[in-house]
Amino acid sequence: MSAVTRQEIGACTRGAFGSGWVGRDQLCAAARSAGARREVVETLEKLSPRVRVCGVPDLLLLLPDLPDGNEGGERGAESSVA
Repeated sequence: MSAVTRQEIGACTRGAFGSGWVGRDQLCAAARSAGARREVVETLEKLSPRVRVCGVPDLLLLLPDLPDGNEGGERGAESSVA
């Protein structure tokens, strides 16, 4: 399975924002509602239960180690090396 990416996190949690601060449980619920992969929800569940963010950029600051999300390019690079 491919790694969880910043793009994927942003896409599945974007719907949680719009009416103020959002907590970890709301982010997980939004991801599930958006049909996110299990690994994405698990990544969000690792956040502190006290986390509050007001947008995707703030959320991504808490997940600095995630790759950007050019999955097609990454696969292409791997296949050209092999």
